[in-house]
Amino acid sequence: MIRVGLLGSRPARSMGFLACLQSLGRIARDWILRAFAVSFAQGAVQIRESRPAEETPSMHIHHNSAQALGMHLLVELYGCNPTAIAHVHEVERALVDSAHASNAHIVSHYFHAFEPYGVSGVVIIEESHYTIHTWPEHRYAAVDLFFCSETVEPQRAIEVLQERFQPERTEVMVVRRGQLPLDK
Repeated sequence: MIRVGLLGSRPARSMGFLACLQSLGRIARDWILRAFAVSFAQGAVQIRESRPAEETPSMHIHHNSAQALGMHLLVELYGCNPTAIAHVHEVERALVDSAHASNAHIVSHYFHAFEPYGVSGVVIIEESHYTIHTWPEHRYAAVDLFFCSETVEPQRAIEVLQERFQPERTEVMVVRRGQLPLDK
């Protein structure tokens, strides 16, 4: 199970100047999202961050076709095992397996290894696509999970990626694509 919470909701800690600026940036971003979205729960964008299991409730991401045409999850994996995200075959297998685990229907996939390092890839699914780009030298992977079906279970895809890449921290931004007006 994936554990997440809203960014900026951590208890206060002593931190350096740069960390203070980053925290202020998160607070400003969250304020803007709340101010301009119809409601934060129904807004187009929600930002979540993983934490230890005892700190946060379970993440349940689901697509509601009555509110949006699709869901786009921007998954940030920090502190990954650099070996796991450096080799094209391992990254390909992880993203393909994550698509299978999430009940997505794979149409095709393509992956490319960069020199001196890094991998990019796409898995085309009937419901849309999953993409990845890795920076092994920074122990970071950026993953996009875009789907347009209520049968896709993106949290299962994220669980597979976390198992394979072993990140120290995972952040997920949920974007509702093609947001439709609610019937009144």
